[in-house]
Amino acid sequence: MAQRLSSSSSAYLRQHAHQEVDWFPYSDEAFEQARLRDVPVMLSIGYSACHWCHVMSHESFDDPAVAQLLNDNFVAIKVDREEHPLVDDTYMMATQALTDAGGWPMTIFALPDGRTFHAGTYYPAQPRGRTPSFTQVLTAVHDAWENRRAALAEQAQMLAGHLAELGSRQNALLSLPADTPSHEALAAASDVWIAETKPEGGLTPAPKFPATWALKTLWRSVLLDAERSEAAFDAAAANLEAILHGGLQDHVGGGFARYCVDEHWSVPHFEKMLYDNAGLLSLCARTAVFAQHYAQEDGGRQQQRALALAATARTAALRAADFLENQLLTGSAGDKHRAFASSLDADSHRDGRSVEGAYYTYTRAEINQVLERLEALPANLVRLAEVAEDPGHFHLSLNRAPQGSEVQVWEEFTGQLLALRSERALPGRDEKIIAGWNGLAIEALCEASILLDAPNLLELAAQVAASLWEVHYDESAGTLARVSFGGKAASGNEATLQDYAALALGFEALASALGRSTEQGKLWAQRTDSLLQRAAEFIDPETSIPRDSIQLDARLDSQRNSTTAASVLDDALPAAGALYAKALAQHAIAAMAAGTSAAADEADFELAGKLSAHALALAPQAPTQVATALEVQSVISGQVHYAAVNDAAREQAQALRKLCTALGLRYRIDPALEHQGTGLQIQPCRHQLCKLPVSSIASFMQVLRTE
Repeated sequence: MAQRLSSSSSAYLRQHAHQEVDWFPYSDEAFEQARLRDVPVMLSIGYSACHWCHVMSHESFDDPAVAQLLNDNFVAIKVDREEHPLVDDTYMMATQALTDAGGWPMTIFALPDGRTFHAGTYYPAQPRGRTPSFTQVLTAVHDAWENRRAALAEQAQMLAGHLAELGSRQNALLSLPADTPSHEALAAASDVWIAETKPEGGLTPAPKFPATWALKTLWRSVLLDAERSEAAFDAAAANLEAILHGGLQDHVGGGFARYCVDEHWSVPHFEKMLYDNAGLLSLCARTAVFAQHYAQEDGGRQQQRALALAATARTAALRAADFLENQLLTGSAGDKHRAFASSLDADSHRDGRSVEGAYYTYTRAEINQVLERLEALPANLVRLAEVAEDPGHFHLSLNRAPQGSEVQVWEEFTGQLLALRSERALPGRDEKIIAGWNGLAIEALCEASILLDAPNLLELAAQVAASLWEVHYDESAGTLARVSFGGKAASGNEATLQDYAALALGFEALASALGRSTEQGKLWAQRTDSLLQRAAEFIDPETSIPRDSIQLDARLDSQRNSTTAASVLDDALPAAGALYAKALAQHAIAAMAAGTSAAADEADFELAGKLSAHALALAPQAPTQVATALEVQSVISGQVHYAAVNDAAREQAQALRKLCTALGLRYRIDPALEHQGTGLQIQPCRHQLCKLPVSSIASFMQVLRTE
């Protein structure tokens, strides 16, 4: 029983090891037990940082009577969605098809072959309105299994057929005509983002999720599309100010929560995920550079707003990097293997009970106690929002960015609140290491080290990258493990395409930041090659579709009716195929810039274009869902892939390097350009062809704007 979960790499599974439920991890053994016992399977799918997962665990799975009901009539399987993303994706499709909704915890009832016949999410211990209790659901499913099994099998087969149809439709998106020029597709996408930006920020009503990948792509229109530049900046700034001033950012301890629950970005859902913080670190670092450039070159009436945004973004990026190092980095100084944990829980303990946001919120008395020791806060600077589920406790955010002398007062205020927070029980940390999420963090740290002039972030990225390579990569087999825990890779769970692509991007960014001509740079470029070679095997040889997994297990294959599993659209993370396209393109462009491009690099570059071409067709209808693929298309089809520069004007040369890095271009020093003229000489290059040098960053940007 408990021993099956107690040594798991997943904190989520270990949290259930004490229960009387006879839990199995997701495995062949579990489904075989269901077949031998002739009972259905109940899969409970969630993750460690999930608040409602903890609630259902306490209410139902801790109850001995519920445990007995499960043990007698079901095989119970506990699944960490972060360990098994394809299991989660597959059963989420089933849940949404049956209920028109989805979320976690996800509760699945399936035949012993894995096909779903009933599904839901959170079930309470007692009936609530039209929602039955979990005990009522278990009793009803058991009755149906005993008395109407044929109907359940028919339902399961119909659902599998429906999921196969949905999968085929999604895969068909990759074959849409791609005859729209990329600059027109980007313009169409930007028009949608501009139109959909809400006055309070965000592209959708509440809950407010940060449109991280869309905003990274929208910045291209701000800088490169003269017709839309001002409107695109307005939209980007409105979204970023909401993210950076509002409750999504932890203004006391750094880092970002997953989303805000209200229309005005006041109160977050308090869990903190590695992938969110990696993406937002990259976005903030880029914003610091892009907004500064926009203020200097094109700001006009928006100059002060752009400068304020650049400063706020820079501060947030550095705080996010500190959060990664101080709160998510596993192990201790001096340990051989240190990498980033996957998440921090939303819940922590207060007065002997688990409360969502307890670590992060304050009472009026606590805030007044801090204010008594400080100068009065500036008017209209601080916003306090009461947490609806925790009356009397408030979350802190900003109405606007502090200015001038206000900055010191704000920092003293948040410093005192941090000291108060340090006396509290910490939220739980899920210390499993996920390869792809760490890859995104490595890439973001490498970018930020250049964009923010922070070499310490490059050292951190190199340390984490070395740990991932040594623990997760099996050099003899040429394969990557998705998950590790305690310095040991979890066996039997190969990384997904998303993992391979994201870690390849991290390694490529590290190689470029270190310098591809250095020994360390060459080493990381070779390791990028190794990951991309295995990733190539995820391309279906018959359909050319980038599969999430080389081969689905029997249950998922049965549930999907043998339809290929492929992530085509961006969600909380970029689509696997788009990430793979980006990794191929970046690797190929880096080889071009280094003068080492070979036929294989040209083939990779061409493949990157094919794998991201669907964005050209979908940009007007679903720009947010194809934002990463659209960014890849914009880079591939752009007028410049890399820039060569002399070293005559170091300050300007470094400014150019930052712009190139933020735009996904490569940069190299070429002393031969000294003979082309005095001062700064920039030579824009596309593929293997280089244009005549220009003598200013403004002129270089004008070349980029050429359609």
